[in-house]
Amino acid sequence: MNLLNVALVMSCALFLLSSVFFIFKSKASILIQGYYFISKDQRELYDELKLSKDYGLILFKYGLILLIGALGYIFISKLALCIAFVILIVYVVKTIVTFRFDKYKVNKS
Repeated sequence: MNLLNVALVMSCALFLLSSVFFIFKSKASILIQGYYFISKDQRELYDELKLSKDYGLILFKYGLILLIGALGYIFISKLALCIAFVILIVYVVKTIVTFRFDKYKVNKS
């Protein structure tokens, strides 16, 4: 399996996963890394709709980066896909480091 096929399969998988977040909305928030381990009482304090929407958008951006890299591989050169993988890795690390659930808290008083 060459690099182009890997990028296309990963891109399709990420688009599919992001569509799950967009279709199932707040019910899909349970799929978010780390959110499942928060107690049910604590989960009520979060805006699950906004959380799912934002996470779905993040996954869509991942897939878009890979798709653009794959198209660059086809139309430009192999280097375009390699650059896309590097950009993807940097973006994933940035997302992991900066993603906080705190900004999705709803002030219920």
